[in-house]
Amino acid sequence: ERIAALREAMKQHKIDAYIIPTSDPHMSEYPADCWKYREWISGFTGSAGTVIITADKAGLWTDSRYFLQASTQLEGTGIELFKMMLPETPTIPEFLTHELKEGQTVGLNGETYSLADARSLEKALAEKEIKLNTNASLIDPIWKERPAIPEAPMFEMPIELSGKSTEDKLIDINKMLHKAGADCTILSALDEVAWTFNIRGTDVAYNPVVISYAFVSEKESVLFGNPKKIPAEIAEHLKKEGVTLADYGMLATFLSRLPEQTRVFIDSKRTNVAIYNALPKSSILIEGTSPANHLKSIKNETEIKGFRNAVL
Repeated sequence: ERIAALREAMKQHKIDAYIIPTSDPHMSEYPADCWKYREWISGFTGSAGTVIITADKAGLWTDSRYFLQASTQLEGTGIELFKMMLPETPTIPEFLTHELKEGQTVGLNGETYSLADARSLEKALAEKEIKLNTNASLIDPIWKERPAIPEAPMFEMPIELSGKSTEDKLIDINKMLHKAGADCTILSALDEVAWTFNIRGTDVAYNPVVISYAFVSEKESVLFGNPKKIPAEIAEHLKKEGVTLADYGMLATFLSRLPEQTRVFIDSKRTNVAIYNALPKSSILIEGTSPANHLKSIKNETEIKGFRNAVL
């Protein structure tokens, strides 16, 4: 029934093949329940895999960890198992270019696909003159009982445990942006946001992160999250450290209002293509590994001490 409903939506939106990856808007390996689109459409619960639906075919691509599990869970669904990395298995672009004709369209929800992967796919499809629509959010309207984005309150990682204030971390990020010739950056990987703003949460099982985005520049630093999740004392503390708070859903609108010719630093592997689509066309992209990712990989004395205590 779910696949039939999706095919109906594909017809309405003139989409000939639809891709459903595992990741969420933050390119997380483990998404919160509200973004388990692939699990919802297929019944397959493994941590890695991609489903593709066409008008008459459906397939799941996953790796050897999950061959047995996927065979069992896909039984009776009409979804065929494609065993990745085996010589006889086509890659996703190979499958799409074989199944589709010139002028047809592949669709995906740009929030769940990285900019790097979307570019690579677009290039492969263009060779056969197949189009890619990265603004096709088709599952949300048909997933009637979709869970809400988690609302558990965030908590603070105090400086006694983090070893560095948010204000100092933002200064360090801005120094790296300046060095790269950029005016600003968008942090969308949840671990980077948690590290930068010294916040933690319980939004994703076994990952102490808070569902949020951040915008960092010398002029302003904005944390986009659910206001209900931010206790008053943490909100107050973040404001004192120079952070503006905004609603989670406002990122695209905020980005669309950036001044012309703004030089935006983007980590294309850790930023979804919908964020890229929201930037003004005049924006100048500077690409590389996120400054927050670089900085958090070098542990300070307090963090090293914390590791040792945890292991003991």
